Amino acid sequence: SEVRIKHSLNKKEEEFVVKRREAVFQSLQKLKIHCSQDEVPHIALLGSGGGQRAMVALLETLVQLDKAGLLDCILYLSGVSGSTWCMASLDQEPDWSTKLEIVKDKIIKRLSGPRVSLTDALAKLKKYYYENDIFSLTDVWAVTAIIEYVKE
Repeated sequence: SEVRIKHSLNKKEEEFVVKRREAVFQSLQKLKIHCSQDEVPHIALLGSGGGQRAMVALLETLVQLDKAGLLDCILYLSGVSGSTWCMASLDQEPDWSTKLEIVKDKIIKRLSGPRVSLTDALAKLKKYYYENDIFSLTDVWAVTAIIEYVKE
C-alpha cells in the first residue's frame, strides 16, 4: 500500500463527490430541505469504535436513517474500529444502501452462528502470508479479532 499525501482529492474522489452531491441534493429536495446545487451541505456519518457493539450500532443507525428517508442525504460514511467491520460487510453487497435489510440479516446470521474453526483461521493466516510482502504479529491479531468478533 501507499499513502497519498496531497492537499486535494484525487480525480476519482472528485468525480464521486460530484455525483454524490447530486444524489444528496435530490434527497434534500424530497425532504423539503431547500438549498442550491452550489450549496449542498457535506453531511457525514461517523461510526465509533467498540467492537461488535459499534458494528451493530452503525448498522442499525443506517437502517433507521433509511427508514426516515435520511440515508441518501449522507455524502460520506466513515468509521473507526468496530464500525468499520459493519462498513466492510456493506462493501460486500453491491448497492448496499438499497438492500440494508439483506445486509442486516446476513450480519445477524453470521454473528449468531458458530465460531470460525481454528483450522479455518490458520488457513486464512497462511493465505495472507503467501499473498503479501509484509507479515507481522499485527496480522495475527487482526485475524484473531475478526474470527472472534465478526465470525468471518
